[in-house]
Amino acid sequence: MVQNSTITVRVCHVDPLVMAGLVALLGREPDFDVQDASDIGQVCADVVVTDYVGAMGLLAATPAGANSADTLYRGLPQPRIVVMTRRDKEGEISQALHSGVRGYLLQSSDPLELVDAVRHVARGGSHYLCKRAAALFDSCPPRTWLTAREEDVLRFLVKGDCNKGIARKLDISANTVKAHVARICEKLHVRSRAQVAIQATQRGLIRA
Repeated sequence: MVQNSTITVRVCHVDPLVMAGLVALLGREPDFDVQDASDIGQVCADVVVTDYVGAMGLLAATPAGANSADTLYRGLPQPRIVVMTRRDKEGEISQALHSGVRGYLLQSSDPLELVDAVRHVARGGSHYLCKRAAALFDSCPPRTWLTAREEDVLRFLVKGDCNKGIARKLDISANTVKAHVARICEKLHVRSRAQVAIQATQRGLIRA
């Protein structure tokens, strides 16, 4: 946790123009020490500002319970991650937060929200969503996290596969698939397979 000291911020974004803007914006703050992606191997940052794919890749590369990106940060504590992205689906926001992202902002956010997010997560604050992301997230019906197997079933269900087809592909019984489908309907607050497919697509619940 950072208290009354300089906050080291590492910026790494797939879009060069966005990255340049982020570096310039954050560099105006007197208490921020801003580093760009070229410093990835030398800097242990308090906060990393990156794009969605970069954040998810960074988190996915780390075994559960270990410090994230030990090979990148050489065993030093995991920096808190703030995502700056165009991705505005509920499933994408949920997955990012569930995976360990601390801040989630859309590229249409007010610049001051980014500054606030960096300070918020650097000081140990809980999840920070920009106003638009929070509104999008809160507008969706409550969702209980799907299990890994339910996500597998959902992926094939959205493609139009029947229970027997899904069962063959996942090497489980058709009755087990039926039970998973029922549980998915319950979690998404819908009554039919067609409604599941619509909800999953609209809310971005299918992982790439």
